[in-house]
Amino acid sequence: MVYEIKKCMPSDLHYPKALNDISKKPDCLYYIGDIDILNNKKSVAIIGSRDCSDEAGQLAYYSGMKAAEMGYVIVNGLAKGCDTEALLGALDKNGKCAVFLPGGLNSIYPKQNEKLAERIVGAGGCLISEYSADMKPQKYTFVERDRLQSGVSQGVIVIETSQDGGTMHTVKFALSQYRRLAAYYSYLVNNASGNLLIENQKKAYMIKDNDMLVDFLMKLPDRDENKQLSLFD
Repeated sequence: MVYEIKKCMPSDLHYPKALNDISKKPDCLYYIGDIDILNNKKSVAIIGSRDCSDEAGQLAYYSGMKAAEMGYVIVNGLAKGCDTEALLGALDKNGKCAVFLPGGLNSIYPKQNEKLAERIVGAGGCLISEYSADMKPQKYTFVERDRLQSGVSQGVIVIETSQDGGTMHTVKFALSQYRRLAAYYSYLVNNASGNLLIENQKKAYMIKDNDMLVDFLMKLPDRDENKQLSLFD
């Protein structure tokens, strides 16, 4: 994949406005594609386990598809599993996607999703990183980029995660950033100790069916309203 890598600073018009109210916002973002979709549309992060169950894969695909139908930009980290399925669902409905990579844009991670990355850009979406073009992913960069997934989004939907899964980093960032949080009930998927924890903490909107997914998406606030509203308003 050969595309022009552009960059924007917080003072630039292209910089995602939603990042202005998070802590440790990047001083520079590198991107390929149309980053303006994050300012022109509402966004929802749809995330979950890399080694997801079949049930979770189906829910991720449907969630991405439905969110795209409702005009949302789908955000995640391009990981295999739930992230991939959500992106595919969105793209199959001609939706826009924005993915945050844990390394520089000269090498797509994971490599197996290079074609998916090309499809995202070709469909009017974007690839984004806060790291210079040739930087390789490091253990800490996976956690750092999780704050950006929730940061640009009005809401976060957890499909499936274990309690010690990387998805839980994004969950913590979402709560600290006053982003709306939703998760599927643990009984709907496997390897879902994280879903159960979220459920028991009563800090998220729990989804059990398609109607509840739509209800959550319909109630997501416009940009700049997150700090004014509680999780369940």
